[in-house]
Amino acid sequence: MREWLARYRAEYPPAAGAATWPQPRLLATTGSTNTELADLLATGPLPEGTCVVAEHQSAGKGRQGRGWASPAGAGLWLSVVIDIAAVAPARRGLLPLAAGLAASDALTEVTGLAVLLKWPNDLVIDGPAPGGAPGPGKLGGLLVEAGPQAIVGCGINVSARVDELPTAGATSLALEGANEVDRGQLLAAVLCHLRRRVDQWRTGAGLIDDYRERCLSLGRQVVVSMPGGEILAGVATAVGADGQLGVTDSQGNTRSVAAGDVIHATI
Repeated sequence: MREWLARYRAEYPPAAGAATWPQPRLLATTGSTNTELADLLATGPLPEGTCVVAEHQSAGKGRQGRGWASPAGAGLWLSVVIDIAAVAPARRGLLPLAAGLAASDALTEVTGLAVLLKWPNDLVIDGPAPGGAPGPGKLGGLLVEAGPQAIVGCGINVSARVDELPTAGATSLALEGANEVDRGQLLAAVLCHLRRRVDQWRTGAGLIDDYRERCLSLGRQVVVSMPGGEILAGVATAVGADGQLGVTDSQGNTRSVAAGDVIHATI
């Protein structure tokens, strides 16, 4: 692990004057890496980049309050502390998009796979999933929890078999042809790219343009389940400067979606 981190820090050094992120803490098992960091943050602030990595999670956190368990050793499960105080409140909602881009950057670099993003930050491969769902196949996802400091949680299916995946729409790097991925290498790449994308998020330079290029949802027929239970169907036509998804219905009316579960509809 230290070897990979040293290599990636040499390739992607932090900005001049920036502090080095702490060495990640590896756990054999935990309920949730996000919860581990939240408990630590309850006692006071932590250095930015403080990271917890687990071989196994028994109560991982997903969006909309969903929970899930991860097979031991079959993936990369981590959470990282990010400082948000210096970022204007209007831009803080873009951190999940920046984190998704960072994970996509890392996965594509390490594996060569074309890892895209289903809005807002599901890590996906275009095409049917191995379990039989129409796709895209979900490699993993991110959950950002806000507070005085934010927690960026990331889960990636690395070597999981079809019978180990949580849903029929999921996939893994191994199932997509990326065999024998070194999780230490992948962790180092995620952390280095996360730091770069966090710097970009703070300045705002080109982040949304980069996200639009990587977002598989744009131009697709989608069905969005809104937090209050409303269902919105249409074409995903835009990602705004605020990160919201623009969905245009069959009548030509466009609505901006700040939160919701997106399904790519089949035609």
